[in-house]
Amino acid sequence: MVMAPEGLMPTKTFTDIIFDLVTLNLGSNMLPDTWMHLSIYDLQSLASLLTVESDTVDWRRFLLAAAQPWPMPSVMELLETLQRFQAMDIEGSGFVTQEEYEQAGLWFKESEDLVIPESPTEPLPFNRQEHLLKFIFTLFSDPEKDPPQLNYTEMLLYFASNPDAIEGVYQALSVATGTQIKRKKDKFSTIPRLFTPSAERLIASDAHDDLVEEEAGEETEDEDEDKEKEDEAESFTNEGNISLATLLRVFRHETNKAADNHRFSGYLTAEDNYEHFIKVYKDLGSEALEPIPVALLLKHPFMQDLINNYQGYKLHTIYGTDGTLPWVRVSHLAGLSKWSALMIVLKGFK
Repeated sequence: MVMAPEGLMPTKTFTDIIFDLVTLNLGSNMLPDTWMHLSIYDLQSLASLLTVESDTVDWRRFLLAAAQPWPMPSVMELLETLQRFQAMDIEGSGFVTQEEYEQAGLWFKESEDLVIPESPTEPLPFNRQEHLLKFIFTLFSDPEKDPPQLNYTEMLLYFASNPDAIEGVYQALSVATGTQIKRKKDKFSTIPRLFTPSAERLIASDAHDDLVEEEAGEETEDEDEDKEKEDEAESFTNEGNISLATLLRVFRHETNKAADNHRFSGYLTAEDNYEHFIKVYKDLGSEALEPIPVALLLKHPFMQDLINNYQGYKLHTIYGTDGTLPWVRVSHLAGLSKWSALMIVLKGFK
């Protein structure tokens, strides 16, 4: 969008644009049928779902959510895709052309199992994944460049989003640093039963021995699979460093980019936007703001609190499993036209 090239716009602008598409473009097929009866209150609910901070909506994130379902990548698939783009980007500019984008490929390909009808009069099946690949390039490329070019790291940061917001942050950190940053999860050991009746203990003992033998075989298979995954991830995993610029790129919703039309953006300096991050680096001994070890950074209380609460990498679902819109407000006016609803409200004042 020309008015919000960074991808972020005020929430009100977002709701106004979608509401205009609903009310002023009847019959244009610009929106699905289920969207054509949405009220401004429904769209405000949608906007609140997509708002991260600063009362702004990322329209690229909205369009990605609206385009679901698409194959959700694992962190390893993201890193492998990043590696292929970097191999294409010989100059290290951070951008690729559409031709290079198609050569590098994403973590999914065009559908190969489409059945071509025998009769030439029958329409060809719709290749959704082929159109998805073209849509993704159009969504993230810069049309002002000639030819249009795509910032592949920024694109992959969007796809780092996960239904688990914390997992999404770790995947985004992995993409930004080019190395897998693993999330440490607490492991709780089972509490032993100290007071077991002797008879029950004898019965359970034999069953336990049989179970141990079965699990031993299963564990051997699981260990082999885990080792293969570890070997695969070894080339991406290390205890690397992270620069302040890379960290800011991950948490890219800082105020100076939070809204292209933010009324206070002209009065804020760079330090106003990321002074907390500067303080973190200085607290950890990097007075000159030089890169610091990732493991050390993740131990800082500010970073732990930020990661546990940041919603910028939460993958939202616009459509329910049954095709409905779960964010639409349910009320006794549902299904009525806006004029019918207005008449009911007016009659209530008589």
